Amino acid sequence: MQVLSKTAGALLRGSQRSFSTGRIASEAAKRGLVLGMLSNKLVGADSASLDAAQQQKLLAQAAALGFTGEAGKAQTVLSDDLQQHIALVGLGSANSAGVEAQDTTVSEIVRTAVANGVRQLRAHKVTSVSVGPMPHAQAAGEGARLALYKFDAFKSGAAGEKSADVAVSSLDAAAEWDAGHVCAEAQNLARDLTNTPANFLTPTAFAERVQQELGGLDNVQVHVHGPEWAEQQRMGGLVMVAKGSSQPLRFVEIEYRGASSDGVGLGMVGKGVTFDTGGYSLKPGRHMDAMKGDMGGGAAVVAAMRALAQLRVPLNVVAVVPLCENMISGGAAKVSDVYTARSGQTIEVMNTDAEGRLILADALHYVADVHKPAALVDVATLTGAMVVALGELYTGVFTPSPRLWKSIERASVVADEPAWRMPLHDAWDTMLASPIADLSNIGNRSEAGACTAAAFLRQAVHGPRTGRESAVLRDQNNDERVPRWAHLDIAGPMEAAATTGYHAKGMSGRPTRLLIALAQELARADAA
Repeated sequence: MQVLSKTAGALLRGSQRSFSTGRIASEAAKRGLVLGMLSNKLVGADSASLDAAQQQKLLAQAAALGFTGEAGKAQTVLSDDLQQHIALVGLGSANSAGVEAQDTTVSEIVRTAVANGVRQLRAHKVTSVSVGPMPHAQAAGEGARLALYKFDAFKSGAAGEKSADVAVSSLDAAAEWDAGHVCAEAQNLARDLTNTPANFLTPTAFAERVQQELGGLDNVQVHVHGPEWAEQQRMGGLVMVAKGSSQPLRFVEIEYRGASSDGVGLGMVGKGVTFDTGGYSLKPGRHMDAMKGDMGGGAAVVAAMRALAQLRVPLNVVAVVPLCENMISGGAAKVSDVYTARSGQTIEVMNTDAEGRLILADALHYVADVHKPAALVDVATLTGAMVVALGELYTGVFTPSPRLWKSIERASVVADEPAWRMPLHDAWDTMLASPIADLSNIGNRSEAGACTAAAFLRQAVHGPRTGRESAVLRDQNNDERVPRWAHLDIAGPMEAAATTGYHAKGMSGRPTRLLIALAQELARADAA
């Protein structure tokens, strides 16, 4: 049995009596407040005009409810006059230097804690939330906005399913909070795109949304190309995949000029298959609904580009998204068909459900050839093998460049979006051999599926290695050729299995914030 202190017990009993006889004023009750709690002390309570006595009463309420300020947790209490819901959010305990003493990074604790506090306040029907000063203002801004996300665009509202809007603001008014707001809204845009049903988000509709979101931003140009342009560009993979659908392909090209120099510091390619049946290598019916999110890489790239422009990141960035559907029809690609990629290589299609790499290869070759970026990354929900290897937590990263990997690793830490480096090896290239073409689009063994997919994409950027440089098979993990290239397989992180902290069940919008942090990291390196 829990034993309450005399003060805490009296306060709790007093609150119960007040509830039985009084009512919270309607206007004040609509305003919520989030305050941090570190080592059993309130953080930044002065900014909320709470004196020492009021702070002690809030802490007593928390103690009476068994809340100790555990990192990431939240507890809603009432103000002294019962006029306001206040979410106390746990920031853990501090060591003698005033630094969080736990292994989890401060930013992730703040992001999770604020998210849980805001979500609790929304459950109390507040219409606005003020967030007190936090040890990491950007993470607080991100957690607040990400926690409020709910995809209910197709709810009729007849049964009250639609969520009321909740305005969030910071009592600290820091520029970092505003940056967090921009990054969170970018991830929410990616969530919206990936959650939208494919009959509403066709390749054409996706391209139109990109123009709507980015077309009016400073230093941004958006170009949308169609089937004839793709044919002229010799994009055999994109054309082949798209011809199975009645929806015409689109190729979105976004240019952001954030630096005064002419060179492109970063190129990004996002997979844009707006629905993937698998083609004639048909997917199982179970979980096929998730294939509306097979353009998750494209969504993250577009969303990140919007944020980079809004944040005025000093780096020139180009992003492209090849858009199509992978469907079944009389015109669809068949197993054993051969086509010529933009790189000039001939490809034998041994699995029509390995279509993402076909459109990505053409797009990667285009960006490397036309824009010549210093770094080039592709982002794709590419292989089930990656889900088996790393689950939904980690993004798998394939790159031959230690330098680019270090930048991605640092960005993943900043964004708290875990990434793990995977191996590249000449052996994967040999597994892509075809008896009748230059390459097969899948490995010739039932192993290393994510690795052979990455090997296929690497050849679109740097060309074939095996047989050209050496008869001895070697790893490919120390190659700094420009463009430095990386492949991010997000098949696992594309979807959140449950609503926890700032994560909402459904399409996750990852790795949008990682891409933003990567561009910022590269911009800092350029300036150094």
